[in-house]
Amino acid sequence: MNNEPNNLNVLIVEDVPEDAALIEHELKKGGFQLHAGHAADLEGFLRVLRRRPPDVIFSDHGLPSFDGFAALALARQRCPDTPFIFVTGTMSEETAIKSIERGATEYVLKSRLKELVPVVRRALAFAEERRRFQAQATERIKQIQELRATLARRGAVPPGHLMVQMCASCRQVRDNGDQWKPLEAFVQAQLGIEFSHGMCPDCAMEWYGGSLSKTP
Repeated sequence: MNNEPNNLNVLIVEDVPEDAALIEHELKKGGFQLHAGHAADLEGFLRVLRRRPPDVIFSDHGLPSFDGFAALALARQRCPDTPFIFVTGTMSEETAIKSIERGATEYVLKSRLKELVPVVRRALAFAEERRRFQAQATERIKQIQELRATLARRGAVPPGHLMVQMCASCRQVRDNGDQWKPLEAFVQAQLGIEFSHGMCPDCAMEWYGGSLSKTP
């Protein structure tokens, strides 16, 4: 990942050179300095991934010799934290939902490329926030393990064991002061982890009927 937010290493999976050029043009117009790799088939896709992991992957959905879902699956295996954005001519609502469920970050229609730069900036910001959270969580786990090891050496607590009481109904947790708190508040107080809120695909389906249509 580039440290400079406007220096962008991208992989464009597209078999129409003119469409790939339009994607690059839109990104440059939005202020990005690009290093762009291109692929039109599976061999080219894997070659670019091996050479230099991208900051963002853009992929058409219906390549003649390489399915967009295949590209998405490989990207999630080889660079799971890299935003993957479909840039395609058409996409049904059903396919859009399936794309997000399988790990795509977003999709942009080729007829609405003006949406591309805002989508990319949101995706990069989200990826950076996730990396920070993972780094903080890893550090907290390390600290907890060190603390448990210290306490275990002193005979204060069995190694690897932490027991808290949780309500079987509302899932609140009892803290050391005998106060019942939501699980998020308890974890934040104990570990210093702050929570943000999003919506998983299952809940999006339940609350909004899975509607991801971008048509007016």
